[in-house]
Amino acid sequence: MNWKRLAQILVLLLREYRALAYFRTLAAAQKAQRTDIPARLAQALIDLGPTFVKLGQILSTRPDVLPQEYIAALEKLQENVPPFAWVQVNALVRHELGRDVQAVFASFDRQPVAAASLSQVHFAVLHSGESVAVKVQRPGIRTQVKRDMVVLSRLIGFVTWLLPKQARRANLLAGFNEFKRYTLQELDFAQEGKTIERFRRNFQGWDDVVLPTVYWDYTTPRLLTMERVSGMRLRDAARLLPPAKREQLNTRLIEMEMKMFISDGLFHADLHPGNIFFREDGKIVLLDFGMYGELTDAQQDQFVLYWMAVVQNEVKRAFYHFQRQCERLAGANEAAFFARFAELANRFYHSVLRETSIAQVYLEMIAAGYQYGFVFPSQLLLHAKAITTAEALTFALVPDLKFEQVSKPVIVREFARRVADPVRLKYRMQQILPELLISGEVLPIIARDAYRADQSAAFLWDELGAALLGALHTAERAAGLLKALINPSARQVLKNYHSAAEIPALLDRVWTEYNRLEPEIPLLDQLGPSMNLHLAGLTLAMDRVLLQAGHSAPAAHQIINDIAWRIYSQMGEGPLILASAFTNDPAKKMRLATQIFRSFPFSAPGYIWQDLPSDAQTVAFDCQKCPVAEFFQSKGEAELCVNTWCNLDFVLASKWGGTLKRTTTIAGGGKVCDFRWHIPTAGREPPSP
Repeated sequence: MNWKRLAQILVLLLREYRALAYFRTLAAAQKAQRTDIPARLAQALIDLGPTFVKLGQILSTRPDVLPQEYIAALEKLQENVPPFAWVQVNALVRHELGRDVQAVFASFDRQPVAAASLSQVHFAVLHSGESVAVKVQRPGIRTQVKRDMVVLSRLIGFVTWLLPKQARRANLLAGFNEFKRYTLQELDFAQEGKTIERFRRNFQGWDDVVLPTVYWDYTTPRLLTMERVSGMRLRDAARLLPPAKREQLNTRLIEMEMKMFISDGLFHADLHPGNIFFREDGKIVLLDFGMYGELTDAQQDQFVLYWMAVVQNEVKRAFYHFQRQCERLAGANEAAFFARFAELANRFYHSVLRETSIAQVYLEMIAAGYQYGFVFPSQLLLHAKAITTAEALTFALVPDLKFEQVSKPVIVREFARRVADPVRLKYRMQQILPELLISGEVLPIIARDAYRADQSAAFLWDELGAALLGALHTAERAAGLLKALINPSARQVLKNYHSAAEIPALLDRVWTEYNRLEPEIPLLDQLGPSMNLHLAGLTLAMDRVLLQAGHSAPAAHQIINDIAWRIYSQMGEGPLILASAFTNDPAKKMRLATQIFRSFPFSAPGYIWQDLPSDAQTVAFDCQKCPVAEFFQSKGEAELCVNTWCNLDFVLASKWGGTLKRTTTIAGGGKVCDFRWHIPTAGREPPSP
């Protein structure tokens, strides 16, 4: 223990604590005139060094602990650290890689492009020709931070002993442990490299999200060598890019953040304007992954349910899911908490971003919880910080955009993807079904164990699945589940071409041909695409039987198309109804409905989809892989696919209130099936593809 350092910190913090107590007694007008008091705390933290600068950055996310004027001062907290000498850079490279800078790099800029308290960054070129950015750790910083953490730990212990109730309500000890964890984590540059690779795997297929490549041969815990990336800073993007491009970037930015929070559970916790680039081609470049956070599966569930309620302005439901994340203390006042929560939620929902920010309301809700006896978990404080820092980007890009315009489609798509995940469905069934089926009881959450890959449980559900499938096969042989789905529609269409006496025999021949073809139909891991393949096999069987019955190929295709539409139109009702629950805007409704349909039954990776930029009245994407088209092509029946399955999309677009334009299909020999769903504006024809 460095007692001199402890004394220095203690004297300074006591001085600032007295200043804070005095500041709280001032009237609002007086506080506005005494901004020097919060500013002095910010400067004091800078004087104490990098550990305390980072502590101040975290305190800026705690309106439950500090007044808003202090929050504003700490949000502007920036380190003003001079670079360390070139001789120290060369010494560190030699220590970490065993060779001097000149031996490792073809060129290495001696002046850093950026300097901070933990490290500085130099541009360089490898002997193999790649341009790189080299992050070099500041000498002695690891020892300094660890020393300060020991001192802070003693101080936190003292405060917890002196003010136990206040420390408990602020979750002080757990919050400090979380701060300590990710601050020390930032000192391991090899860990940062691994984190970049984790983000890269999560964003595989997102061609418009760019992460620098890590050069592992030149990376150690104190040295990180990455691909040199570039783009416009936030202020330049906001100034130079046209409004449509900024809206596109803003939407993708929110989609990216929601994917981190909802889909992945791994999020960038320090996405401030210095850690992101924007490009004119619509790409977003992410930098500096030293500070990241992770959400458990249960926290991800609560987050998506909370935001689902928020975007629908369902205040009671939002409050339920928000307070589920909190720990309720003795004497907590839930009624008062809800009243304040409802006030904040309503103010937020009816405001544009510049008037009421996401982060501001989110943090004020946390502060309200603190005030009325609800403690926000420490592991989610970093999550709150991530929302706070990322939101500044949205302000600058599209300052007057309504939150619901961009958040609803993202939330709905992520919700659909999450609920359609077969692994998740199996887990939920495992949690709920035994009691529900045996006793009619829904097991309360408190009685449910956390999910684990338990072999005996897996065996149990595999056995149950096998038993249920056996029962379904028995039902299939006895009554025909697929027949029960298809035959009523087939009879209605066939009666226009055949007598009532002919139809049963004709359908029997169709099912005989299907049963002959069925062993040749591939079985995919996903339910939706696998179901579509079996329906494709049935399409082929029906076509062959109709041709044998004397119908021409065009007539057979039309009959099949009419039967299929009766079924397909019912499948299309669900996505449209769900989309209508979130918006009355025709273009948004079309976008949501297509996204939901692509989650089931046309789900990835059986199907591969690529979204494309489009105008506000168009939903544009390509299907790059279609198992149904591949099946028909393998049977030499590509034309049948084009005239039946592909044609259904045009009628579906009309049912959903728009039109579909298409120039190519995979079954027709193209590389993709192009989808351009248009919502005509009143008095104006849809644009040409």
